[in-house]
Amino acid sequence: MTKTMTILAALAALPLLSGCLVASAVGATVGAAGAVVGGTVDLVTTSKEEQMKKDNARLKKENEELRRQNKASGN
Repeated sequence: MTKTMTILAALAALPLLSGCLVASAVGATVGAAGAVVGGTVDLVTTSKEEQMKKDNARLKKENEELRRQNKASGN
């Protein structure tokens, strides 16, 4: 919701800006919107196998950290 409001505010301010700034603002707004859509598509299209690999890697890192902490505390 806040990103939408930011984009709308940027578009509303366009008439107040000079030509160069307008082009930069439009480019930034379109770039931000594209990044949001790209990230959403990536989340939706992640396969179960990819998600399992990510989860396994995260759990492995957590386990290694716990082992380090236990070793440091003398357990």
